[in-house]
Amino acid sequence: MSSTADAKLNTRARASSGRRGLAKREIVDSAVRLMEEVGEAAFSVRKLGDRIGCDPMTILYHFKNKDGMYRAMADALVAKLPPVGSDQPWQDRLRAHARDHRALTLRYPNTFPLLQRFLNTGVADFPHIEMVHRALADAGVPDQEAPAVCLAWYACVIGLCAAEISGLVRPARASEVAEIEALPSAEFPVLRKLAPSYLALETEAVFEIANELFIRGLCGQPRRSPD
Repeated sequence: MSSTADAKLNTRARASSGRRGLAKREIVDSAVRLMEEVGEAAFSVRKLGDRIGCDPMTILYHFKNKDGMYRAMADALVAKLPPVGSDQPWQDRLRAHARDHRALTLRYPNTFPLLQRFLNTGVADFPHIEMVHRALADAGVPDQEAPAVCLAWYACVIGLCAAEISGLVRPARASEVAEIEALPSAEFPVLRKLAPSYLALETEAVFEIANELFIRGLCGQPRRSPD
């Protein structure tokens, strides 16, 4: 092979790994850091390229497209979730995994919403999904219902997390309570009565109550007989 051909191959190799031979993992970590600093509205592949000294097209080479990069970023977050031991009762396994999601949300509020966009995030997600399915099986959920219940559980947990960081789940402001208290008492007696309670609402309590309601529902599942 000619020296010219060698040079072209070396150039392509450098382009595929980025400046200084940046690995895919390094790009993803930098992308998460940038997302946390600027938020999704201000995030761009070009800004990421400037941050790591890499051409934007080289970044997309690793992930095929921006959605591929977002999925890799979501998977990097999921990889930070600790494994849940199978020696615990199924209820405690689900509680622990849900709480781990909330802790992750509070650490990475700008990147966490990416988890809502994918059925699964990739390699890091599968062991957790397996754990959830085993917990649901121990709860008595039949196989034909397991996919729907698993998705419902994740939608509940991830949705609650996203609601907290987006501002939906929070204590009410005084002005918001005043607006409710100004409603006609004949039409809104219960809402007016409960309005002051929203001032002292605790976000963690909302999360725990919602998860306990889900678990109570699973406790009502008919137990499967051993095979």
